[in-house]
Amino acid sequence: MIVSTLGLEEPWRSRLDRTAGGRPVRHCALAELTAEELEQTEILFTYGYDVTEKALAAMPALRWVHIGQSGMDKLPMAELARRGIRLTNSRGINAVAIAEYAMGMMLNVVRRSFVFYEQARAGVWDLETRLDEVCGKTLGIFGLGRVGRELAARAHAFGMQVLGVDLAPGTAPGVQAVYAPAQRLEVLARCDFVVICMPLTGETRHLFGEKELAAMKPTAWLMNVGRGPIVDEAALTRALEAGQLGGAALDVFETEPLPAGSPLWGMKNVYITPHIAGDHQASYMPRMMGVLCENLALYPAFERMENPVDPGRGF
Repeated sequence: MIVSTLGLEEPWRSRLDRTAGGRPVRHCALAELTAEELEQTEILFTYGYDVTEKALAAMPALRWVHIGQSGMDKLPMAELARRGIRLTNSRGINAVAIAEYAMGMMLNVVRRSFVFYEQARAGVWDLETRLDEVCGKTLGIFGLGRVGRELAARAHAFGMQVLGVDLAPGTAPGVQAVYAPAQRLEVLARCDFVVICMPLTGETRHLFGEKELAAMKPTAWLMNVGRGPIVDEAALTRALEAGQLGGAALDVFETEPLPAGSPLWGMKNVYITPHIAGDHQASYMPRMMGVLCENLALYPAFERMENPVDPGRGF
C-alpha cells in the first residue's frame, strides 16, 4: 500500500493515483491509519515531520520513503539505515528560487534598496546614501549542490568572482576554485559575500562559529539559506553587535519561528525572512510532484530514481 501524508489537493492527488498504476493509495495522516493499514504500508510520501522511530516500527513492510522537500535533518536516519529503507527527497526543486533570493539580497545590499524604501516612507529625498555594485565582488558559496550551482551561474553572469566550499571535491561551472571545508578560513577571508547552501549534518552543524566569523572581512555579509544550526546563532549575534560583519541576511534559524526576544530582530543590518527563500513559489508543487511521480513510475528500480539519499551521510 502507498500512503501520502503530503496533503495534496486536486489535480496532484489524481496524478499520484494514476501514477500508482492500480496500487492502493491512502491520502491521510499516519494517525488516521489502522494498525493493519500501517503494517501493509510499503511506500510513504511525506514532508518528513511524521517519520519517527515509533512510526517506522509500526510499518514493518516499509521499503521506500520519499520526502517532499530537501530538508531531512529531523529524520531518524540511523533507523532508516538499519532497516534498509530506501530514501529519496526533492532537492533541487527550489534551486532557482533560492538562488534568485540570494542574488536579490546581494543586489539589495549594494544598491541599499531597503534604506531607500524606509526613506521614501518617511518622505525623505535621500542623496547622501552611497551605493555599490556586485560586479567585481567575491562570493563564497558553501555547498555546491543544485542551489549553489544555480547561484554560481547567476553571480558569474553579474561579474562576481565565485569561490566554492563543498564536502565533495570537484569543479562547478562559474566557480573559480572549490575548497574543502577544512580550508574555509582561507576562503572566508577573501569574500565580500558568503552564502550557506549546505545541508545540516554532523559535519556542518555549527560550521560557522566564532573563528569563522572572525575570519570574515568587517564589511562582508553572511547569508544563510541552508539550515539554521549550521550557524552558531549566539556567535553570529555577538559578531554583529561588535561590528565584525557588514550584516547578515537570514532565512533559516536554530529555532523557528525566530523567538520574539532574539536580538537579531532589532538589528538594522540584519534582513530576516521566515524560511521562505525556496517556498511559496508557483513552481514548487509541479516540480515536487514531477520528481515524486517519476520515481514512483520507476519503483522498485531504486538505482534509477532521482535524488537518492544516503541515510548514513544525511544527504
